[in-house]
Amino acid sequence: MNKFIAAMDNSGGSAGGVLDLYGQDWTEENKMQRIHEFRLRMMGSPRFNSDNIWGAILYKDSVDRGAVPVLDKMGIRSILKIDSGCNPNGTLKQFPVKQMIQYALLNDCTGTKMRSVVHSADDLNEIVDQQFALAKTISDSGLLPIVEPEVPINHADKANVEEMLAANIRAHLADFDGNCILKLTPPDTPNLYHEFTSMDNVAKVVFLSGGYDTNRACNMLGLNDDVSASFSRALSEGLQYSMSDDEFNSTIDANIFRIVAESTPF
Repeated sequence: MNKFIAAMDNSGGSAGGVLDLYGQDWTEENKMQRIHEFRLRMMGSPRFNSDNIWGAILYKDSVDRGAVPVLDKMGIRSILKIDSGCNPNGTLKQFPVKQMIQYALLNDCTGTKMRSVVHSADDLNEIVDQQFALAKTISDSGLLPIVEPEVPINHADKANVEEMLAANIRAHLADFDGNCILKLTPPDTPNLYHEFTSMDNVAKVVFLSGGYDTNRACNMLGLNDDVSASFSRALSEGLQYSMSDDEFNSTIDANIFRIVAESTPF
């Protein structure tokens, strides 16, 4: 049965933009409560279930507000975003790794996620080194880490950087004594990352939507074999606060149907 990962981990820095697209007013004081309510509304749609969704990535604030038990009742795994954002060169800022691992374990999360951004090929080695070093620590704790070195969809040299990224990931996986999910930008070269889908230390390869609309993201996903989605904007596309429940559910259910159609089994 085809499934994907719902990316619902908007932090304080991005929550306002999501709410603007959703059409709901917000203030600095209430935006995280508003984004949590939006996510709960999404989780309440008929197709948002374990038949279609393997797991959901959550920001710590959503976990604090009780999202994990909601997902547990549906048989959907919770994955905790543990990073604190990126430095200007795309590497991860320092964050309390051990404390976040312990928090994830105490709150019954299945895994974690850390997102870096490859702005320049000059920083690629450092970014991937950092991601896999942290992934090893996380995997050793019993959690499943999502390794996410994102190449922006508008990168001026995207195809070449992706080739370099694939080579770098390949080298790290050769001696990676752990398990991980790879979350990557849909590549300009179809099946560039396909070799990773059959490796024993890779539980799954998933693609982010990265700013592509739902149709474009799904079309690019469909050009690659044995991968699934981990979409955020492409999942929530078209959703409006002012919609009736029927309109809202119809819109997100159509998005889920489209994403599942291009994903593969976990």
